Amino acid sequence: MSEITLRQLEYFVAIADAGSITGAAEACRVTQAAVSVALGQLEQRVGTRLVIRRPGHGVTLTSEGVAVAAHSRTVLDEVGKVSSIVAEVRGRLSGPLSIGVYRTLAQHTIPALIGWFSDRHPDVSLQFSEGSGGDVQHDLLAGRVQLAVIYRAQLIAGCSPTILREGRRMAAFSPEHPLATRARLTMRDLAEHPAIFLDEEPALQRTLAAFASEGVEPLVPWRGRSIEAILNVVGRGLAYSIVMQTRSHSPEGRPLHFRPFEGPDLDNPVAAALPDGVRPSALVSEALTAIREYWVATDAALAGA
Repeated sequence: MSEITLRQLEYFVAIADAGSITGAAEACRVTQAAVSVALGQLEQRVGTRLVIRRPGHGVTLTSEGVAVAAHSRTVLDEVGKVSSIVAEVRGRLSGPLSIGVYRTLAQHTIPALIGWFSDRHPDVSLQFSEGSGGDVQHDLLAGRVQLAVIYRAQLIAGCSPTILREGRRMAAFSPEHPLATRARLTMRDLAEHPAIFLDEEPALQRTLAAFASEGVEPLVPWRGRSIEAILNVVGRGLAYSIVMQTRSHSPEGRPLHFRPFEGPDLDNPVAAALPDGVRPSALVSEALTAIREYWVATDAALAGA
């Protein structure tokens, strides 16, 4: 029996991503026949069906196919590191680096990484995907990304965190809000005023649970999934919010005030997630350094503002 080839694994991963033979062929820029032949050969090598064909509806992976696809991604990723390993020995970094980013952290993380690698390691090819904390970690465990940037509270089973920036939830106000200059803030104080909260789990769940533990219920006439929109509402003085990221002005340019408040379960650092037991590669380690340096500089600028 002949050996499994990298080409077969490449085509099979493309099938898993596209959900069809046709889509895989287009992604790999080969004929459908070539993909079908490679799939048949791979199924023959492993001794089981990897996909279920649904005429007119593409293909669905079997349970064995899901496992083989995940392992194939790992194999292809490791092969792709060969050139970067040689570059590392020569003192420079190169090769592909794919990173999944929780959507509210993307506005910080993506520009910081592009700037860092463009200046220092131009031979590194960066790719990004955005989504919920769970989405980007599932991509990580499936081998679709090499690193996930999340908040620690979003960590799922199978992933381990590396802290990038200590963080604590803060109350955000416009300067004119009656609580903006209050010397001491409690959740009971906050509950008396209209709020707009991020409609994203587990953030919303944790926020509501914190109020409940203090025996109060917040007044929440609005929820949003865009942190930019939320801060614009806050900047207009229409509501307060509870957020992780501080900035001097709303996206519309209105000044913002951020205040600490008393309550449970407020700490929530920015973290990098890697699969359990996986040590960061040189590329991933460089990305961690870049993100840490960005937050150090950002926090210093905010402190001096």
